[in-house]
Amino acid sequence: MWAQKQMTPPQREFVKVILLAALVLLFLSIIFRNRWPAEGDLLPEVFQEPVQEPGGLPSPFDVAQKGFTYTVYPQFDYELWGMVVSSHYAGSFLDYAHEMWKDYLNIKDLCVIWGKNLETGAFREIKFWSRDFTCYYSWSNPETGRQFSQAHVSNNHLITEDPFLRKLIKSVKRGDQVHLQGWLAKYGHKGSQVVRGTSTTRKDTGGQACETVYVTEFEILKRANPGWRAVLPASLAVSGSGLLLLFLF
Repeated sequence: MWAQKQMTPPQREFVKVILLAALVLLFLSIIFRNRWPAEGDLLPEVFQEPVQEPGGLPSPFDVAQKGFTYTVYPQFDYELWGMVVSSHYAGSFLDYAHEMWKDYLNIKDLCVIWGKNLETGAFREIKFWSRDFTCYYSWSNPETGRQFSQAHVSNNHLITEDPFLRKLIKSVKRGDQVHLQGWLAKYGHKGSQVVRGTSTTRKDTGGQACETVYVTEFEILKRANPGWRAVLPASLAVSGSGLLLLFLF
């Protein structure tokens, strides 16, 4: 008959110390993983304006995702640099709309600010959050609202067939500084008259103000808080293991 070996008192004390340290690190990583970058950590690139050009566009083309075929209608060449303030993963279990419409091409929505909104630093006093198709933001201080530029924020519906780009885009988090290239585009299921549109100006607001971008190039220029983001899963694993050891032995 197998007998469960118990830990000695010194061993239990050691596990308790490790568990306490892991729990402290877990708590701190949850707090600090989403800190905004310091002013000196903002790259020069994210202060420039997006570039939108009308020429050299490909003809409408078909792409496939999860057994469905979509037709993409490029409208403008587009390039954007900025800092992500909020995001929404289209494959989230909380997202019912993409599943209902069988829209598997839209991998993630990134709410991005650049230029003036980084220069003033007003974003540090603003609450940003994302839902299906929409980026929201609010502030309590009127001066913060006066400093915030509606023309230097955009919610970007990112679509692409490329597996590498889809994985990279999915990994983006709040505070990451990014650069993307592609086409502002409309798209829809092949053969359907219903298409999802795109904004073609940074000066509009409301439900139709989002940019839909077929991404051909994407890079994370600088990740925010990489150390604390690495600590989070490690401290969670150690905490779980410590609790299990104390419970079983």
